[in-house]
Amino acid sequence: MATASYLTADRATDWLLGHTFVFAELALSARRGATVLDFGCGPGAVTDHIARRYGMRVLAVDTAPDILRVARERGTPDAEYHLITDNRVGNLPDACADAAMCSFVLTCVPDEDAHRTVVAELHRLLRPGARVALLNTDPACYGLTFTSVRTGEANTRYRPGDPVPVHLRAGDGRWETFTNYYWPLPHYPELLHQAGFSDVTQYHPTVEQAEAIADRELFLSSSWEVERAHPPMVITAATV
Repeated sequence: MATASYLTADRATDWLLGHTFVFAELALSARRGATVLDFGCGPGAVTDHIARRYGMRVLAVDTAPDILRVARERGTPDAEYHLITDNRVGNLPDACADAAMCSFVLTCVPDEDAHRTVVAELHRLLRPGARVALLNTDPACYGLTFTSVRTGEANTRYRPGDPVPVHLRAGDGRWETFTNYYWPLPHYPELLHQAGFSDVTQYHPTVEQAEAIADRELFLSSSWEVERAHPPMVITAATV
């Protein structure tokens, strides 16, 4: 079972400079009634936000039955939950989603072949012309302490697939440590191209850009000093 600290971690940095820009990349505000795939939905916070704010049907999928159980308990309207087995969602048909997000998923997987399977599955599940957004942390920011997260150690050389510590601020202010894996930024566009995606882009969202589109309360909750100097998130997007 996932630890309580993981489920209640403060994800302020992820929301401001990650999820907010994924929603914008996928143009969710203009897609009311469409179907979006949340690949690696975790405890369902993002799924719940999408369904309630944007009025979308969400296909929420994850590898962990216990995490899916927690997500279901939110009672999110118009959300379906499916188990990922061997990096595939066998009970979902081809071309069933209008857009897809895959946030902090590939960095949880140390196997490059598994990455190819995941991205191929994203391609299978998306309709022609659909957009996908991969959200990950920039390794150039390893060792820096942001508002709610610190990933990796400074002055440490990592090789592809090496374990990387991730420190998340828990709800009570303590820092909890989990394990991710290092992948260089060029790895993500290469995966998308290999799977047959086109129009691949990669960029770093900034605090200045977030001011215009982020939730106002979230934006004002911190000074975001480190995030302003070192934008930590990277979005790699592409079209089927």
